Amino acid sequence: MQPSTEKLEHGERLSTEQLLQYLPWLKEIPGPQLKWADGAAVLRHFKRGDVVCHEGEFASTAFYIVSGSVDIFIANKIAHVNTRHGIGGFVARMKSFLVSDKQGQRDSGSKGFIPIDASIDLSINSPLAELGSGELFGEMTCRTFQPRSATVQAREDCVMVEFLRVVLDMLMGSRDVDAATKASTKVKAATFKGTSFKTELDKKYRERSLNNHLRSVPLFASLDENFLAVLNQSVELVTFGKNQVICKQGDAADAFFLIRSGMVKVSNALPGGEMVRTYLGRGDYFGEIGLLLNQPRSATCTALDTVSLVKIAKPEFEQMLTTFPAVRQTLMQVAETRLASSQKKDVPRGLNLDEFLNQGLFEAQNLLIIDLDRCTRCDLCVRACAEAHDGVTRLLRDGLRYDRYLVATTCRTCRDPLCMTQCPVGSIRRKDNLEIIIEDWCIGCSKCAELCPFGNINMHPVEFMEEVKAAQATPAPTPEAAKLVMPPAPKKGFKAATCDLCTDLPVPSCVYACPHDAARRVDPTHYFSTSFAATARWQPSKFKKRTTHDSDHDALKHK
Repeated sequence: MQPSTEKLEHGERLSTEQLLQYLPWLKEIPGPQLKWADGAAVLRHFKRGDVVCHEGEFASTAFYIVSGSVDIFIANKIAHVNTRHGIGGFVARMKSFLVSDKQGQRDSGSKGFIPIDASIDLSINSPLAELGSGELFGEMTCRTFQPRSATVQAREDCVMVEFLRVVLDMLMGSRDVDAATKASTKVKAATFKGTSFKTELDKKYRERSLNNHLRSVPLFASLDENFLAVLNQSVELVTFGKNQVICKQGDAADAFFLIRSGMVKVSNALPGGEMVRTYLGRGDYFGEIGLLLNQPRSATCTALDTVSLVKIAKPEFEQMLTTFPAVRQTLMQVAETRLASSQKKDVPRGLNLDEFLNQGLFEAQNLLIIDLDRCTRCDLCVRACAEAHDGVTRLLRDGLRYDRYLVATTCRTCRDPLCMTQCPVGSIRRKDNLEIIIEDWCIGCSKCAELCPFGNINMHPVEFMEEVKAAQATPAPTPEAAKLVMPPAPKKGFKAATCDLCTDLPVPSCVYACPHDAARRVDPTHYFSTSFAATARWQPSKFKKRTTHDSDHDALKHK
């Protein structure tokens, strides 16, 4: 094992004896195992206004607040990328700016809070909260080496213990080492059962946060306080380690789960392997289909890493549905949508499966293809995309070939959306119509771009428009919040952006602009396996406005 001090650059190194004074729960760890904690923790002192950590920075430590309190918030602007067109159209270099989301335009699938790496969530309207002594933050960063999810600043003079994962494992219990890690390393790491520290954190969560967590989920918005109090005492708080199966396809449905922290993979077993349906994060739920329809589990749910869940057993779940019919109605709608989505993803017939799978086409649900028999290489599809997206195209007329088609380089809305798996603030998600959404609270950490196997997510440099900055300067919600002196937002920053299927247009710009009907957006599992390929065209949702093209006669082109 490497010396722990190499990873802790600041603070006063704590010996094992000193560490026990600040984290007395470690006394429950057997003496021989405590040697792993030597040099794995430091004592940090912060003055009022000092920044403990910045959102987006990569780290490997967690913090325990010994004394004092901190503010935890998103310093980056809660806004999204927008276009300001320059003079000269395509030739002119356009710039990306950040603009605020208009109230009321958020869709029903968007969470009402920002999930962060702490025991609390941040409100979208006022992304600021307070943590006090006895609190832990940075747990997921410590375990998974993901970017920091928020900026933390001392509200008053503070004393904290900063420590590496070995100390966190001692306190909370070791996560299971997956088979791939075991096979790739000969280094043996100590494993720990955990201490009463985790029990105390669960108690605090149940007393202070569980009701708010339940209430923040739209599904439980209609529950009254009395029932929430009963539910609070009856639910079970459970934790699963990396790659541990939470529930298995075909098993009897015995509980409903709400995700407290971590990421869950939902998949089905198909001939030839596993098919990932989606990923669920903090505030999402699963397990409702089997309970509602009185049938076995329809999918396997697996912890991507350490996952904490709120488990509602079948009797309490059925009582909730009986008492609150609105919850049943909402769940039935979600269950029907999920079942319909799964049925559409069966393995296609009539394909050259080897080539189809090797090119990753089976991952795609909405694929941009170019018929090379029709294409004249005019590049109008690329130019139209650039005009619609800040002067920088989100597609390249290059890629793999399948049959007579070119598979262009642009978002495929993958069946296994790896881009969603490690966002520290849950700002990337997918709507039912397959559109990838980058939420306004993207902190620009670039994890989604790194994880996209096809390189189809771009990090856009953005500038802050003065008029928008003035509109975003909302009054502080409380006198306490007014005391916070936030670090100034940078003049320039980064936000993730990817193909959004031009959802405010009847037809995607790239498809619309092709004069030879060569560019098409298709579901490859149907397009390449049936005669559908001869007649298939983009089937748009109905939109009220058009912003990229305004020619009346052109609007009839793809009817």
